[in-house]
Amino acid sequence: MISKEELCGVIDALGALTVVEIYTVAKELSLLRGSVPLTQPSIKNICEDAEKEHLIAVVSWEEVEGLEENDLSYFISGPNAFPEIPFELSEVIDILEMTKREVDLSRVASRFSKNLHKRIKNLESKIDSINKGKFHQKDLENLEHRYSDILNQYYDYNFWLPGDMSAIGAEIQGLSSRIETLKSAQGI
Repeated sequence: MISKEELCGVIDALGALTVVEIYTVAKELSLLRGSVPLTQPSIKNICEDAEKEHLIAVVSWEEVEGLEENDLSYFISGPNAFPEIPFELSEVIDILEMTKREVDLSRVASRFSKNLHKRIKNLESKIDSINKGKFHQKDLENLEHRYSDILNQYYDYNFWLPGDMSAIGAEIQGLSSRIETLKSAQGI
């Protein structure tokens, strides 16, 4: 069995891995430990859960140095990762003849900034539609939930990725003001 912390450690040590590569490493780790390997769908589920928690993040081949064009997704260590490198990993790396991949974090930062900007614009559109008509308390709760998710993602990425994300921070502050205005109009 591989924990999320060990998953982060494996990915951190090797830079960027596909889910199939993670499965292969996890299988070798299990064999060296004398335990039953997880299935590939189980490894995929662990990766999906870890991604939701921002323990790992998904990148494309374009953001990993030295790869040829492909349609695979690669996992990298994320902003909330606390990597725990498995003791047996160096032996697994030797057995599988793996090398560390370098990730271009400036490209990752650019894409994540664009995605956050898009999410902000979508939320602004939702606020605009609410401003034009009646809305329920559930609508406001949904807006606040989406805003909170954007804010948390911004803080995670802002400290983790290189570059200046102050423009995104200003957009998020504008969102906060608009939501507060809606709440005031409802007497909340």
